[in-house]
Amino acid sequence: MEPQQDVFISHAGHDKEQYIQALTAAFVEKGITFWLDNIEIGWGDSITRKINDGLARSRFVLLCLSRAFLLRPWPEAELGAALSIQNDTGVKRVLPLILNDKEAVLARFPLLADLSFREFSIGPTAIADEIRSLTGRPSPASGEIRIVVESVHTGHICSITASPRVSVAWLVDRAKAGMGLSDLADTGAYEPFHVRWVLVDARADAVWRMLPRASQRRLHAIVAKKDSPRKDSDLLFSLSERDRLDEIGIGDGVVFHMYAIEDEDRHPPCAIRTEGETGGNWGQVPPF
Repeated sequence: MEPQQDVFISHAGHDKEQYIQALTAAFVEKGITFWLDNIEIGWGDSITRKINDGLARSRFVLLCLSRAFLLRPWPEAELGAALSIQNDTGVKRVLPLILNDKEAVLARFPLLADLSFREFSIGPTAIADEIRSLTGRPSPASGEIRIVVESVHTGHICSITASPRVSVAWLVDRAKAGMGLSDLADTGAYEPFHVRWVLVDARADAVWRMLPRASQRRLHAIVAKKDSPRKDSDLLFSLSERDRLDEIGIGDGVVFHMYAIEDEDRHPPCAIRTEGETGGNWGQVPPF
């Protein structure tokens, strides 16, 4: 599988606010793409499979080790699975990062003493600079923008660097690939249930949730104008997946929440399809 992100971040949820948010902010600033999995390993899940999936989708796995990580159900198995994959391939994939309590972490994982690790105390910017050098990724090209997308349904987060001239459809497809999302929802029904993914500017999340369902179904993206996120008149609504990012005001550093909505353009085979909307149907008036 072709890697979709630079870094898969393995961490304990308790560390997200104090450490992980600062790290991901530095990654966005440096143009490093990442996959952040906020879902804890569930009962009966394969730890090796989880790590395999993260590594398959990312060039590196960043193991964020801490007191909270040591309290997770299977820390040795998770660390061992990641390192075994690295040993089997002979390619450096695992980057140990000690967030706190180094003595306890090294006592629990003595094999780390033979590996080169980093400590969070050097600062998120220094960590991001070193990871960028490892990936060989240059600084974002002039004119490119960096976007963070989070699935509100799974908690997965990825960052994307793109030209402002790409379409909304391109951005959605890149985010789906980076977070392992599908257009099919398993409802147990005879006919497959198709969903469409909508990008909602985090600053406009409350507006999205207040929209009638019929209005939500018409949208492909909602973008808040810079410095004025709370007024409906300061929002742009994309009604076509062909709209370009610069046309609807998507700029550098925008954070999107991605919602699944019923895809009304995907009818069962016996249904009659109507013509969909063409590009250019964007504007400042919400589609009520």
